[in-house]
Amino acid sequence: MQVTLAYGKTGAPVTLPDDGRTQVLEPRFAPALGDARAAITEAVTHPIGCGGLHELARGKRSAAISVCDITRPAPNKLVLPIVTAALEAGGIAPEHITILIATGLHREATDAELDEILGPEIRAKHPVYSHRAKELDEQAYLGDTKGGTP
Repeated sequence: MQVTLAYGKTGAPVTLPDDGRTQVLEPRFAPALGDARAAITEAVTHPIGCGGLHELARGKRSAAISVCDITRPAPNKLVLPIVTAALEAGGIAPEHITILIATGLHREATDAELDEILGPEIRAKHPVYSHRAKELDEQAYLGDTKGGTP
């Protein structure tokens, strides 16, 4: 049996035994949002249980936003302009809204990857840094959580 696994941008073709013990399980997807941009804007502006992000940003000097690296697909180009606009509406200057690429132990993002992850407009407007976990001199110990986690 020939199947294509969801991997990378084009998938990975694999051959599985066709002996009756192998079957393909298909995911059940939730229905797509009719207007994703409007839904995200509504969630950022009127979240459940607290004020909008623009209200939370009032009186703050800076903000940091963490996004996944290129290995984890996420709709950053859709979400980030809405989130950064709300932070700016709350009074945080664009140059004080930092975007952190959460690389884990992966390498730093390339310029082309940063454009794909963030889009050139966000890159041009805000400071962007890739976390470099292997650079121990760039890390700071901040203590333990109440649960004892460092």
